[in-house]
Amino acid sequence: MSAQQETWRVSTIEGIFETDLDTLRQWIIEGCVLPTDKVCKGTLSWIDAGRVPKLKKAFNGEVEISEPTPVASATASESAWQTPPSTAQHAVESHVGPTDNQAGAGARTDVCHNHPDAAPKFVCRMCAAALCGECPRYVAGSKIAICPLCGDLCRSYSEVTTKTARAEFQGSGFGFTDFARAVKYPFQHKAALIGGALVYSFLLLAGFRGSMIGWMIMFGCISHVISQVSWGRLDRSFMPDFSGFSMWDDVVQPIFLGIGITIVSWGPVMVLVFALIFGVVSSGAASSADHHAGVANQHEVEEDDLNVLTDPNADSKKLEEANKKLDTMRPGTQIALEAERSKDESNDPTAMVQQILPYLGAGIFIVLLLLAGIAWGIFYYPMALTVAGYTQSFWSVVNPLVGLDTIRRMRLTYFKAFAMVICIQFVGLIMSGIVAYVTSPFAMPWVGNLPASFINGGFTFYFNLVIACILGLSLFKCADRLGITVD
Repeated sequence: MSAQQETWRVSTIEGIFETDLDTLRQWIIEGCVLPTDKVCKGTLSWIDAGRVPKLKKAFNGEVEISEPTPVASATASESAWQTPPSTAQHAVESHVGPTDNQAGAGARTDVCHNHPDAAPKFVCRMCAAALCGECPRYVAGSKIAICPLCGDLCRSYSEVTTKTARAEFQGSGFGFTDFARAVKYPFQHKAALIGGALVYSFLLLAGFRGSMIGWMIMFGCISHVISQVSWGRLDRSFMPDFSGFSMWDDVVQPIFLGIGITIVSWGPVMVLVFALIFGVVSSGAASSADHHAGVANQHEVEEDDLNVLTDPNADSKKLEEANKKLDTMRPGTQIALEAERSKDESNDPTAMVQQILPYLGAGIFIVLLLLAGIAWGIFYYPMALTVAGYTQSFWSVVNPLVGLDTIRRMRLTYFKAFAMVICIQFVGLIMSGIVAYVTSPFAMPWVGNLPASFINGGFTFYFNLVIACILGLSLFKCADRLGITVD
């Protein structure tokens, strides 16, 4: 008598199934069971499938697919059908080659299997037959559809096709089509685009406080777009939902995230600039002190020399030295000495080089540091926005290791997104210059060019939404590498 096979249960979004270990491994390889789905062996406790040692090889693709072994029964939640919890993608791929139950049904999947004139409403998980609303059998007292051909459960046709299209879109790579999609993305919700641009532009004209509120709204929209698009929700509005207003989520958190982005991107440049400012002030103070000390010493010398000159009993040798010093302090003599010293320095290039070299070396080093800081800010700023968008964590934003690890996993996709962001920012800069030039006659003293500020505010709102969509799409295309759960 053969040993009794182990009985395993698996819980997915489609229900609880009972099977053996080999069949469970096959379902894993086919993508029907995910690492986050719960499984249990016999009467043991439920556990994530990805944590079971016997199933790890199946998740790594190291187990060959074999024919499933029939099992006597399934759990009560799925009645008497022993079928794998197939994903939508598996159901669509089954249309490529009809099964025995589909013989003679034709290759078309956009019409009902039994009624060619009717649009499909359901798709069988097992035989992939498309069925209208009248063809399936329904479980008594419920809307659960059962395929009349093979007896398996049916899924919504629109849900299957939507998930299939999204899976194909996610696996299509990141390129120019995504750039065009991002450019058109804000126009999907024209009312929100116009309203948001007007509000942001008006706030820019309301002084510092208004600009801060406008910046907060802008960053909230950017963060919302990145998170929604990275989940595959391209049809959602880019305006945050303020119906359930939260002081922390809608005010405090965006402010902290914006501060974190500024620190991690432009912090090195700001530190260097502050160091230069304080260094120049200190140098100026030291130079002024030295100058006053020299003048004081000069007055002391003059006083000693005057005492010698006014003393009738002074030594002749001291009197002669005092007269020489007084001669050197005459304006004409000092000018002559300075001219002679300048002439000597001009004739001696080594003296000039020795004087300039310390300052030249320090200046080159500072310039290199400043250029490196600017390059870091330009390169890392899009990634800082990206991390803020999909983590919503201040500490993740200010930790550059999180962003660098994300770049490592995104690989070439991030550099494509970075090039697109630079292109959008360059176009925005050109548009800002054109608007400022056209509206320059309207500039007024003290208040500046208000029409240019208002119009450029609208363009800034639009271009930032495009940038956010680009970054969100780059995350969506790398969701499998980043561990992001998409719809």
